[in-house]
Amino acid sequence: MNLKELSNTKLLVVLKEKKHLRNMICANTVNRIGSALYNVAMLTLASKQTYSTLAISLVNVLGGIPGWIDPILAYMTDRETKRLKKAAILNVIQVLIYIVLAIVMLKYKMLLTVFVFIILANVVSDNLDSYINNMFIPFSRTWVAPDERRVVTSLEIVLFGLSLVFGQLLGASWLVWFPDDFFGLALFNAVTFALSLYFLKKIKFDDTVKSVMPTNQHFSVSDFLKKMKAAYDYMHKQHALQTMWVMTSLKLVYVSYYLILTVAMVVDANLRFGNFAQTLVVLQAVMTLGLFVGSFLRFNWLEKLSYEQLMMMQFLCLILATLNCFYRGPLLIVLVIMLATTIISGYLSPKFTTDLVQKIGEEHLTRVESLLGFVLMLANTSGSLLATAMLQLFSLKNSWLLELGMMVSFMVVGEIMIYKNKH
Repeated sequence: MNLKELSNTKLLVVLKEKKHLRNMICANTVNRIGSALYNVAMLTLASKQTYSTLAISLVNVLGGIPGWIDPILAYMTDRETKRLKKAAILNVIQVLIYIVLAIVMLKYKMLLTVFVFIILANVVSDNLDSYINNMFIPFSRTWVAPDERRVVTSLEIVLFGLSLVFGQLLGASWLVWFPDDFFGLALFNAVTFALSLYFLKKIKFDDTVKSVMPTNQHFSVSDFLKKMKAAYDYMHKQHALQTMWVMTSLKLVYVSYYLILTVAMVVDANLRFGNFAQTLVVLQAVMTLGLFVGSFLRFNWLEKLSYEQLMMMQFLCLILATLNCFYRGPLLIVLVIMLATTIISGYLSPKFTTDLVQKIGEEHLTRVESLLGFVLMLANTSGSLLATAMLQLFSLKNSWLLELGMMVSFMVVGEIMIYKNKH
């Protein structure tokens, strides 16, 4: 095991010398924590409604809306110039959204229409967060020298994953400490966006970015599709499509598994430690640990494996976890398997993204990242819809059985793709 990644002095020097970059990373990280903070809270709120199964499904399905329109948001940011100023305004709007939600959520038992309004308000905030992140992409190119890019990119990827997991862990922990206090959690969420605004205001740097699209040009479907097709063709030219599609199938089965697991934790005592919120805290803590270990530690035997082999290992882990749930095994086995899965994911994601940044030309990078995110979002939404349909049409045990069949099928197809590519 190689620990040199934990003491990378070059990264420390870059962060020390470039205050604007340091503040930008802090703003991004805090903003993502705020966006992730309410994810577990929404699931917990959904579990308390009389229509809990439908509510949990709605959280997962409607929560995928930002991914659907993220490529459009990335396309629209091409006309932005003064991006720091715009990001500050959007942060203020996010703060106001969660103040309003705090008032709405003074009572956690609510009509379905009110619950849908809360989900959609959260979706609007997530869309604003996506727009801000897309506007920040050029800064990571103009503020970072070529020889600094790998270490900075690795840090950004690690912080991205950790902020999402930590945000969910924080939201779940709040509900353990203060049961049913969704009012206070919404106010706490508003504070995180205010903190992100604080870091943005500390940046004293020219935020002018050369506009790729005229500022008065509105969204054009034909131009958007043309640019997305160009990004797809470029990835094909760079031999990156196979990895993307295997990763997409893995995303689909992971999301569907996680949704069924979430519903199962509500109804199956074998899959709980204490109440539902406490169980989510434990699950998120395990996933945080796995992501941290996988991101920062380097295992020599993992270095020898390809991206496809690592993803096949994740498929196998999910199959074992599904078998455990099908036979009503204890949650402890699921936690051990999820720890292994997130260790592999934590190792794979920074490595893949860093290599992608180096392989893809800068003029294509924003659209390629947007395309990759869009395809993964389709997998996310498809996984949620499949799991929702299974839970509505079949019993929980049969849903696990169907989930297992889907995982095995995707794994076999993935192996065939890898074999054909090698031969």
